[in-house]
Amino acid sequence: MARIAPTPGQKLSFLIFTIISAIVLYFDITTNSFNSIKNEFKSFKISAKYVVKVSTLEPIQSLVKSFRNKDELISENKILREALDLSYLNNYLISRENIFYKDKEIIKKIHMNSEFPSTYNIAKLRNIDPNMYKCCDRHRMFLEIIKSNDHDFLESTVFNYQGIVGHIIDDNKFYEVLLLTDIAHSLPIKLESNNFFCNAKGSGRAGYITCSYNPLVWTEEIRKNQTFYTSGLGGIYPKNVEIGHISSINYINSNETVFDIKLVSNPLDTDLFGVYRDQWPVFSRNY
Repeated sequence: MARIAPTPGQKLSFLIFTIISAIVLYFDITTNSFNSIKNEFKSFKISAKYVVKVSTLEPIQSLVKSFRNKDELISENKILREALDLSYLNNYLISRENIFYKDKEIIKKIHMNSEFPSTYNIAKLRNIDPNMYKCCDRHRMFLEIIKSNDHDFLESTVFNYQGIVGHIIDDNKFYEVLLLTDIAHSLPIKLESNNFFCNAKGSGRAGYITCSYNPLVWTEEIRKNQTFYTSGLGGIYPKNVEIGHISSINYINSNETVFDIKLVSNPLDTDLFGVYRDQWPVFSRNY
């Protein structure tokens, strides 16, 4: 490709531009004539950097920091909640109605000798459907046992800081718990006087179990707000643990009376549960 030589006019323009540039550079060095212009340019440059930083970089950094703080708060809140739940579980086992007892003493209450163990495994809630629990008759939840060398927890009693919530029926990936309110659940209960026993069934309604009996067989007077306890029959649940109180009574006929029991425990109130498997627990502390 042939090289095109500059025209005389282009050469003259380049020469004039070079001379002017040299004159401007000479005056700038010797007299600082262009300091104000340079300062204005520097000021504009700094202002532009500040505007870019404020409008783009700082919001992005603030957003990233807020997400980090949110994750940290969620993590801290989870740790604190688990510690609080664990404290509640321990207090449930060593106290009733703010009455505390020392080492190797079991739970005590007026007219009550509860056979709840003071050693148990801790389990985390892995899954429960609150909508299913509140609307339908199948009430289950799934737990993960924390730090246990034992893997045989079938028929183990599960409780939270309020009381018994159910027992384990399956041990696939997580332990499946049949809740007291499930219609497939059956729970032998009794009055404190030991003059009335009943096999309570899950009602399929959140927070309630139901009991049906023949008044001609059981002559003990049944009244609203009477408290029921586990009878210990069946070998799954310990004896004399408070379950709930009568909320309503329905007299079907002379041979049948049905009443509802409002449970003291709610599985939705905590993410941490206690699990024990001994039918005849030993009352010794092991923390």
